[in-house]
Amino acid sequence: MDANPFMKVISCTPWQCFAGHLYVRLIRPVIRHCLAILALPPSRSPPVVAEIDDHHLSSLIMRRRRKGPPSDANRDDHRGIMAPDTTNSDSSRHERDDPAPASPQDLACDSDDFQSLLSNNEDDDDDDTRKISEPPRVQPQLSFQVTKFVILRLMGFVYLIAFIGAYHQNRGLMGKNGLMPAHHFMDHLRLQHDSPIKGFVSHPTLFWFLPTSTMEDWHMECIAAMGATLSLAVLMGLNSWIVMVVLWLLDFTIVTIAEGATEFYSYGWESQLLETGFLSIWLCDLPLSWGRNRNFIDLFRDTTDSTPSLPVLWLFRWLCARISIGAGLIKLRGASCWQERTCLYYHFETQPIPSPLSLVFHFLPKLVLRRAVDLDYFVQLYSVWMVLLPGLHWLLIYLRRLGGFIQAGFMINIILSGNFAFLNHLTIIPALAALDDDCFPGWMKKFTNQRSGISESKYTNTGFVRKFVDFSLLALIGLLSVPVVSNFLQSGGKHQLMNASFNSFKLVNSYGAFGSVGKARYEPIVSLSNDGTNWTELEFPCKPGKIDRRPCFCAPYHYRLDWNIWFIGFKPHEAMLQQRERWLYSLLQHILADSAQSDRPWLSLLDKSARDLLENGPMRYAKVDMFGYKMKESLWNILMKKLRGLEVHWWHREFEETLIPPVQLHEVSRSLMYAKIIVT
Repeated sequence: MDANPFMKVISCTPWQCFAGHLYVRLIRPVIRHCLAILALPPSRSPPVVAEIDDHHLSSLIMRRRRKGPPSDANRDDHRGIMAPDTTNSDSSRHERDDPAPASPQDLACDSDDFQSLLSNNEDDDDDDTRKISEPPRVQPQLSFQVTKFVILRLMGFVYLIAFIGAYHQNRGLMGKNGLMPAHHFMDHLRLQHDSPIKGFVSHPTLFWFLPTSTMEDWHMECIAAMGATLSLAVLMGLNSWIVMVVLWLLDFTIVTIAEGATEFYSYGWESQLLETGFLSIWLCDLPLSWGRNRNFIDLFRDTTDSTPSLPVLWLFRWLCARISIGAGLIKLRGASCWQERTCLYYHFETQPIPSPLSLVFHFLPKLVLRRAVDLDYFVQLYSVWMVLLPGLHWLLIYLRRLGGFIQAGFMINIILSGNFAFLNHLTIIPALAALDDDCFPGWMKKFTNQRSGISESKYTNTGFVRKFVDFSLLALIGLLSVPVVSNFLQSGGKHQLMNASFNSFKLVNSYGAFGSVGKARYEPIVSLSNDGTNWTELEFPCKPGKIDRRPCFCAPYHYRLDWNIWFIGFKPHEAMLQQRERWLYSLLQHILADSAQSDRPWLSLLDKSARDLLENGPMRYAKVDMFGYKMKESLWNILMKKLRGLEVHWWHREFEETLIPPVQLHEVSRSLMYAKIIVT
């Protein structure tokens, strides 16, 4: 007897069962939905109604009188099939020659009669009625009102995450009692510039215009709190050019000071957020005209259904292309493992802050990981050009839609693979500019009061002044893009810069990430002791530490201390510590110092277990050791152990070397010195 045909499915491996279930329940429906969207024709303008003269209207009324009220059983009129005329021919001819005045009931003819007259051009009684030809189709016009709505809401979301992180962390990172105080940098800038205006042009920050000469910690907290409040308003639906300008200036204020005084904001997405935020200003309606029906409040907000500026949408697409091309080129010219298609063998294990899902990606078959590198090249180098296609033909529109979906979908894939702060959430925003309103679900169109074709809002972006502003902006961005394109082409024999700005206002920048990938993960582990014998490890919020501690989900939130300490894992560790991450010495000094609780804002940067350890007072000794980390096993095996109640280890680690030997504070100078530990 043949084996049960279902035994092959039942006896599949756990990974095969999981993959099959994931495909049936998630991947296949998403693919079908995307294909259905791509098959939709773009929105068309409202149909043009043909004009009918009195003769044709009279003929239509006579036909309505003969037929009587429309019945449900006979609905063939809309196909041009007329009921036979059983009335007296003379009387009917008299009715046709001398039509009676039309009553309201006569004029209330249904749409089927009207359509039959337009489309079939038939007359059952005589040849006096002329044919009415269908008017030619007008050129379809795409709408981007929902696109504008989604872009601005996502900008509010990313701004909100950035300002919340700044409010909770900046006091400990760069406050007066933080790890790397920033007020010294601002004092130094004031000595270099004799006027706030010149200083602002060189280093854009609102701290130039403070009434006091010294930057205080509460100034930074107010900046972050104001930014979070306005970001929440944008997220909830506020469209205002002035609010977007303020958010851009507030974020610039923090980034300028942090980049100059510390290494905690030295990431490409800081410049990317500033550039995207600058473009979002021009996506809103601008107060370029004062109409009769406009009041003072209308200068600072626009309506949800106002038409977005098409030149600004093109600048968003250009930003999307530069981000993707920069990331692709830096891989193509970077580490050899990208050419060998082996970088993803290590990337998910060695990334800054892995998540539990990183284990799923890391333990994929190597053939899949090699093809994933090809997918990376396809998305970032070969298909990104589709977002720049003009909407001159339906095929080009479909390809542009497809390009936008590819870019956004690839970012979602990266979001699932690890914790990369708000980088990928931010990168989705310019990709949405390639999608018109037909690419979004119907409920979203209703939610944003979507109308087909050009918006009928009284506030439009099509006036002469607005066009002049838009094309001036295009010219400015085009001019500032010249050094970026030269950087891509490596003009003059220079190497490509991965994350670089070419002007003080960071309006057009060069981007890229993970040009090199480490093949092994090394973690600095900070340990504390009171006797020099029993050491307790200090835990950070999300970086790997204890081997039985589960990796965290924290994106889009950015734990800056956890990210920065990851760079020490690159060899040589001592060089990275001395050149980039010298704040670690400051952290050890603050840990060992005996100070009041209110003077320890850096405690909020550590894990709760570390705060509980230090709340009773400082420790006497501290050291930093380097350990090599490897992912222990796949997420599936860990989940099975969890279900069985077994002990779970997420990591396997081995001691490599001592980075900072045991240190203590000098009794007089209160600086770090090598500890003199006496073991009894």
